[in-house]
Amino acid sequence: MIKTLHSVGIEGTCHHITKAICQKPTANIILNGEKLRALPLKWGTWQGCPLSPLLLTIVLEVQASAIRKQKEIKGIQIGKEEVKLSLLADDMIFYVEDPKDSTPKLLEPIQEFSNVAGYKINAKKSFSFLYTNNETEEREIMELIQFTIASKTTR
Repeated sequence: MIKTLHSVGIEGTCHHITKAICQKPTANIILNGEKLRALPLKWGTWQGCPLSPLLLTIVLEVQASAIRKQKEIKGIQIGKEEVKLSLLADDMIFYVEDPKDSTPKLLEPIQEFSNVAGYKINAKKSFSFLYTNNETEEREIMELIQFTIASKTTR
């Protein structure tokens, strides 16, 4: 995370403060009024840290930028712009024109990021919206991606 901050141009005092807070976080526990030895945290920042949402946003934007640059992932065309994804807090929405070819190529950098950062896709909360009238193609796509396929009807 510290390297990511540096790579996006966060330097100087802000970088040093973030490094001091996040580099070796610990948790302090009080049990029956007695303070126990500090426990080192292995991942990320602690819950309630005001820096956590900002740091997550910065790190996710680095991943999003890498996905946007990949020519093999075909996004959808909106006007003159190709759109591949949108971000909102810790949610990502992907727009792919050819899901059979683009989805495996999309999941590769996400898996790499997950291995490094410990950030995982929650397949139970993930949905795919397919716009196809071809049932065979829809079944092939459903086998390829392990997400719930959302209903084509809206309420």
